[in-house]
Amino acid sequence: MRHLAYFFPVFLIAAICTDNLVCSAEVGSVAYQANQQIEWVRIPGGKFLMGSTAKEIESFYKEARLRSSTLDRHTFEAERPQRWVILSSFEISKHEITNAQYRSFVEATHRPIPRGHKRETVWQDESLNQDHQPVVGVTWYDAQAFAEWIGASLPSEAQWERAARGGRGSRYPWGNAPPTRTSANFARRHQSTVTVGNYPEGNTAEGVSDMAGNVWEWCLDAYDPHFYAIGKERNPVNQRDRNFLEDRVIRGGSWVYGRIFMRSALRFKFYPLSTANDVGFRVVRQVADER
Repeated sequence: MRHLAYFFPVFLIAAICTDNLVCSAEVGSVAYQANQQIEWVRIPGGKFLMGSTAKEIESFYKEARLRSSTLDRHTFEAERPQRWVILSSFEISKHEITNAQYRSFVEATHRPIPRGHKRETVWQDESLNQDHQPVVGVTWYDAQAFAEWIGASLPSEAQWERAARGGRGSRYPWGNAPPTRTSANFARRHQSTVTVGNYPEGNTAEGVSDMAGNVWEWCLDAYDPHFYAIGKERNPVNQRDRNFLEDRVIRGGSWVYGRIFMRSALRFKFYPLSTANDVGFRVVRQVADER
């Protein structure tokens, strides 16, 4: 994954909504309009099984070795223990946040434009800058700032995995069958991101798109390989240390990575001040009747 350390005055960031899934964008504002333009999918509250069993992990690790993957066993072990998690209802953006949506944020707030691994302007790259492609070249702080601007948040790991499993506990967003060229953008087939929603066969049962491939997606949580053993059962999110420089979770694989990275339970990490041409995000908000 190509990336750069993208620094800015971290302690000036107003993390005003990271303890709550929702804060309000003023009605009629540019931010409010941006929120309303997002297509939201409701995920009903309830219990789901998060993570993987020891038997599954052994199988995943064997496949990784057969495919000469650099993933070690510790990466897979971070999916244990598999456990029941209870989530409140929430809404998640059907698509990854696009260049057009993020551009409205930059223009309204004067946030720095997305940058690539050589500090180049991502939006000058015609393979990445189309309006309906997912925005890339954003740090975790950029992504969360956009989310807060529209009155939303990055998804917690638990919310992300629940949405990706589609309510059926499936291994991939579309089911248990391995990814194909018609279900996701992965393994450099297109040599770049593609327009969001371009793989309807890969949608979840609830209609969320591109949760495998296209771009890795930032999650709200700090990365801790042992968090599943200590996290609370209801609405878990790892924000215990509040270390500004601690790795954050990314999920879902990308156009660069192969099939073993497409599973909904796979956990990966990325430095929060880094950017890459295959890391973007989507957002969540609390449902109206629970605000």
